[in-house]
Amino acid sequence: MASNFNRMMEQGRALFLTYDQEDMIRHFSLRADEENLYFSILGQPAALERATGYIACGGKRVGEALSLTLYDILSRAKDAPVLAGKWVSITVLGGFIATGHVQSLGEDPRVRELTGQGGIIRSLCEGWGGTPAAPGDVSYVLPLFDFFPVWLQFWDADEDFPPQLGCLWDANTLSFLHYETTWYVLGHLRGEIERAIREGTA
Repeated sequence: MASNFNRMMEQGRALFLTYDQEDMIRHFSLRADEENLYFSILGQPAALERATGYIACGGKRVGEALSLTLYDILSRAKDAPVLAGKWVSITVLGGFIATGHVQSLGEDPRVRELTGQGGIIRSLCEGWGGTPAAPGDVSYVLPLFDFFPVWLQFWDADEDFPPQLGCLWDANTLSFLHYETTWYVLGHLRGEIERAIREGTA
């Protein structure tokens, strides 16, 4: 039985197929042929099948979170969003709603399990083609897609504070995607970090 998240992805895929793909190709400078749109996801080559909307990266079908994120961004192509080049916190993007989400994330026991894992997080960011930045114990601007970056920041735990993991966003992010979609991105990145920690690899 399909999960709610999977059903959301299928709805997003169906809606994506109603949009003009030529707008996407032009605005996001995508390579394309008759079968696929080509781009990168976290530094890895990816392709979106034009007839079905399914996305593959590294020989595997891309999961719900990143698929929904990409559908959301590409659907804005007709509006021609442009990056501001200025970074802001998620609380700036989402205001009062975001503040509550950030507080909940800080209390999440899964985040506490990241204590001492800066080395693995750094290796992941480098493997994703990230550019080192500051501040943060681990801080990288990541090419989530080659036309849309995010800035991942990790502070390890100390005697006063638990570890913190979050992202900064381009000030024009909400011209590219819905506010709710930012949490799909955070969820995907955190899931990949947790997977690498479990497996002891990056």
